[in-house]
Amino acid sequence: MKTFLSTKFFLAMQEASQTGIAVNTHEFKNCYDEFVTFLLAQSATSRCKVAWLDTLDYTHVELASLTNEVSEKKCSKLCKKGRSLC
Repeated sequence: MKTFLSTKFFLAMQEASQTGIAVNTHEFKNCYDEFVTFLLAQSATSRCKVAWLDTLDYTHVELASLTNEVSEKKCSKLCKKGRSLC
């Protein structure tokens, strides 16, 4: 179920969400490209499509929670600086 959560892409997203520090754009793009390649390779070799869809759904939920954390941190930093975006 956690197959894609150990990829460089997910780990970079996780680090950005926990630290609030932006990742290197070029490095992030490479990690994303690796992630997509791995995802497509797993899709091609998956024997059980229900398990495959469950894994994708689980990964989607985990990524969504990370992107929400990043957005909340950015918003709180902007509010602390006196900008009224929140």
